[in-house]
Amino acid sequence: MKPINIGSHSAYQEHVLTQLRKYYPNATTSLSSSTWQILDKFWNLDLSQVDKLMQDRYSVFGPAPRLPSDMLRAILVSVEFKITFYTRLVSDLKENHLHTIIFGFYVGDTPGVGTFYDFHRRLWLSSDKNLTNAFHPPKEKPLKPKGNEEKAAHAEKLTVAELFQQFEKNPPADMAPCAKLWEIFNTFFLQTLPGRDLSL
Repeated sequence: MKPINIGSHSAYQEHVLTQLRKYYPNATTSLSSSTWQILDKFWNLDLSQVDKLMQDRYSVFGPAPRLPSDMLRAILVSVEFKITFYTRLVSDLKENHLHTIIFGFYVGDTPGVGTFYDFHRRLWLSSDKNLTNAFHPPKEKPLKPKGNEEKAAHAEKLTVAELFQQFEKNPPADMAPCAKLWEIFNTFFLQTLPGRDLSL
């Protein structure tokens, strides 16, 4: 079935409030400031439009899927909590009620590893893992200092602006695999930056 988000972003906010009152009645004093910062960030980040952007990636047949907005939020929040593997994320959802609530799921009703990989495949429109050749020339190592008091040269680091410049000069030949990812990233993050026109 197609994903249908009846309550929009307000449904997520209501869910968070209801579940916090149930499982963490003393949340105002018991949760750390860093957790509140993450909560506040996603309380204000409306991802409900993702459910519309992803409509074409779902069939009209079959069982009702997890909402794409919930799945994307789960991935984004997991990064905030430094959870970088789906297997660990699924275990965390089963064990940590607070994370389950912030992600937008209900305690005892959380997605499995297969559900995350299925959503991943719907975002990345190719069987190939990379847009470009996975083999790259080795990076040049910084030269060692000649004298005892000299410092070694810094390893090359690129800013986001420099990465964009590289991307514009040498874009991948085929952007189709990441078209859906780009649409979401551009809509919800890049276009919200003041004074930026980042449309392709």
